[in-house]
Amino acid sequence: MPKKFIRRHMPQPEHIINLPGMHRLGDRITEPNLWHINRRSISGAVFWGILCAWIPFPSQMLIAAFCAIVFRVNLPLSIALTWVTNPFTLIPIFYSSYCLGSVIFGIPLLDISQIKIIVVHLTTSMFGETSRSLSSYGFVFDFRALLVGLVVEALVVATIAKFIVQWLWRWHVIRELRIRQEKRKNINK
Repeated sequence: MPKKFIRRHMPQPEHIINLPGMHRLGDRITEPNLWHINRRSISGAVFWGILCAWIPFPSQMLIAAFCAIVFRVNLPLSIALTWVTNPFTLIPIFYSSYCLGSVIFGIPLLDISQIKIIVVHLTTSMFGETSRSLSSYGFVFDFRALLVGLVVEALVVATIAKFIVQWLWRWHVIRELRIRQEKRKNINK
């Protein structure tokens, strides 16, 4: 993988350690494995970052940082990948998770008008403008289908992403080796 590209865009450990409140983490934050760029560390960070991105709570980055520290994978990448879910991708991810959960539980899928009602309801309830519940709209939104769908989808997507990163890393290393071997052959001729 392009180590130079990753190193160029990754913050320096000294900068992170000097941030306010980081002294509470102690020596664990300075552990070299949290800052290494190798196949194991990067693929593990991809797994934990994407898995934590599917958590429907605002503390995704903290959970990803905790997982990175516990499993000794690249900390900055793990935290950065939680931003896979952002305001633009949140609705498609939640809808696909709800569809998956609906299939698992045998619940009918929502149509587009019901989705619009849910989005408007959630948006207005965040600003305190409504006291109506979703059941008053004439359909049932099953939160357990959403939660189970999120867990299953997160595990599948994170696992696939981890194996893709490992495969791409291995492919890149083998390609670089072959290029070097070709150069040596041409020099020795």
